[in-house]
Amino acid sequence: MKAIVCREFGPIEKLRYEDLARPVPGVGEVLVEVHAVGVNFTDVLAVEGRSQLKRNFPIVPGVEAAGVVLRTGPGVTSVKPGQRVLGTCISGSYAEEVIFEEHEVFRIPDDMDMRAAATFYVASMTAHYALHDRAKLQPGETLLVLGAGGGAGLAAVQIGKALGARVVAGASSEEKLVLAARFGADAGLQYPKGPLDLAGQKELAEALFTHTKNTGAASPVEVKISSVRDASGYHVIFDGVGGTYAEPALRSLSWEGRYLSVGFAAGVPKVSLGPILFKNAVVMGIQPAEDIIRQPGRSPEAMERMLGWYAKGLLRPDISAVFPLRDAAEAMRLLAERKATGRVVLVTDRAG
Repeated sequence: MKAIVCREFGPIEKLRYEDLARPVPGVGEVLVEVHAVGVNFTDVLAVEGRSQLKRNFPIVPGVEAAGVVLRTGPGVTSVKPGQRVLGTCISGSYAEEVIFEEHEVFRIPDDMDMRAAATFYVASMTAHYALHDRAKLQPGETLLVLGAGGGAGLAAVQIGKALGARVVAGASSEEKLVLAARFGADAGLQYPKGPLDLAGQKELAEALFTHTKNTGAASPVEVKISSVRDASGYHVIFDGVGGTYAEPALRSLSWEGRYLSVGFAAGVPKVSLGPILFKNAVVMGIQPAEDIIRQPGRSPEAMERMLGWYAKGLLRPDISAVFPLRDAAEAMRLLAERKATGRVVLVTDRAG
């Protein structure tokens, strides 16, 4: 079978498209013929050696995929050969065949195509865990999503709306704000491309805090910062950007607001705790990597809720780019350079 292989840490251009031995499922394992693979920023970190999860070489990157069950090992009862499934794993999904633990796979509905299934779980579960489980976002609250044009950001926009919140999308380009609006954002603001100096941070903090509540329906692309007005602060902030944007975001929280640190696309932030103390606010780290959170079969309530939203059209991944598996480095480069909107997908020759 073909797979993308990393034999040494370094630039993604060093990845190889190689033949590997076909895997054989053991006890409690499921062998899946992969049709589509979701590309995530964590894949870039893994091959560049920046992931906190240590792996032994050779590494096959990738944490999610969708396909058809080929074989099951002894003891597997929840799925059987021929069924369509999505799966998530620590690594290994950039391949034509992948072994998953039984609790790492979940049957997908008939109306969900493979590309949507391959990009559905990781982003949606991250946003669901952050907003539903940790922040406990309530109807009528105001949610700010930083990085709203990316996969997890778009999922957060949609889940925020499904939970009854008013959602403000924050992104670095007009194109990404248009996309967030199409997926339900009530308003939007375009922040400057960083890194921001101290003056830029202060300006953004003032703009965010001053413009947090808007009862009108202004288009998120009519103005840069001013589509959101009459501020009192955001109840919840979903921040997948980090870097020099984090402290301005913290300063725009409401009293007892909840700031969710979800990722560091712009770098790991260094922030003052002053805004947290004076607002009685909470900072939460969001790392849905624990097995009970990461694995679909071990979080059936969340999966059923998210699939219910999918069935109603409330939670759908946006597929913006599709590449053949052999061109994985090109696909990953879109994420590494922060050029991707929505989700990027790899497809194998097995997809037909």
